[in-house]
Amino acid sequence: MPTNFLHIDHPDLLSSIADGNEKAMEILFHAYYPRLKYFCLDLMKDAAEAQDIAQDAIAAFWDRREGFRDATVKAAGTFLFTVARNKCLDHKKHLQVRLAKQDEIAGGQEISEDVLEATIIKEDLFNRIFQEVEGLPPNQVELLKMIFVEGLDTLEIAQKLGITPNNVRNQKARALEKLRAVLLKKRLILPFFYLFMKSL
Repeated sequence: MPTNFLHIDHPDLLSSIADGNEKAMEILFHAYYPRLKYFCLDLMKDAAEAQDIAQDAIAAFWDRREGFRDATVKAAGTFLFTVARNKCLDHKKHLQVRLAKQDEIAGGQEISEDVLEATIIKEDLFNRIFQEVEGLPPNQVELLKMIFVEGLDTLEIAQKLGITPNNVRNQKARALEKLRAVLLKKRLILPFFYLFMKSL
């Protein structure tokens, strides 16, 4: 089957991945990696660690791909986020132990399961919003990902795109207005502001 026609909702995507089709795996990667990285960043508060853990989760799925031949993409996503969550939890626990041994953890907070559950709920909302973002024009999708996924500010975006900060602000305003109209229809505008107000 030609992989040019595969997309994230294609019924044969996971069976193609199970067969070792790297092009099919790229589709899953591009659909989930930004979300995994955001999810891990929210837990770890460290961009480099979040990136590493997100990549590890993708690699873990690839290693177990044959077991997902007849699964749904949703099941694959659940696996990816479960692996990422567990790796974040393990990393934090190891860090706490190391700091404790060094007597540098006075009053340190334990990892709360409630916090993890809240983060998973936030991730579900993020996924729903992310799907709507993907429906915007490509240039607006790129800009919004720079803002909300990469966490870049106006000047950093201007430098990356080779345009003026004022141009970035104008494009950002247009993209947000278009996204706002879409989210209002889907009743996602309040979750959007809850998740991303700090980035605006």
